[in-house]
Amino acid sequence: MHRLLHRFTLLLCLLAFAFTGPRVAANPVGDFFKKVGRSISHLGKKPTPKPTPRKSRKSSGKDKAAVTTGASETTPSPTAFPAPTPTPTPLEIRPATSAPPDLRRSRDLPYGVVVPNRPGLVTSPYAPNEGLVDVSGFPSSTEVMDPFTGKVFLTP
Repeated sequence: MHRLLHRFTLLLCLLAFAFTGPRVAANPVGDFFKKVGRSISHLGKKPTPKPTPRKSRKSSGKDKAAVTTGASETTPSPTAFPAPTPTPTPLEIRPATSAPPDLRRSRDLPYGVVVPNRPGLVTSPYAPNEGLVDVSGFPSSTEVMDPFTGKVFLTP
């Protein structure tokens, strides 16, 4: 009798569970990892710009009357004006000096960065935005003193 009561109770629980209504398929943990994966996969991509609608240049009789009276309803587009080009500021060019020999110094020194189309000029690895360094009189892999910071680097 006790066993029959357990089976009946189990059957009632299963039927109640089966007919309770639609199931909710909520998986917040899965959704979280799905969104993280999508954000990582689109990390380096830039969103595509949305095209802006352009106004048609068809002229009607009403537009001609507005032009002749001097009242124009259209405003000039911001792309009609050319973008101002920044004037390049001249970079200061300083000559490099030979570095004094130092036996205590570690020989793991950075190289100067070659400036394209400017032979003999490099950019300092310590102050890349300060200016250019003239190393035209030094052979490759020579230790020279950076005139902007006073630190030593190697010629390329």
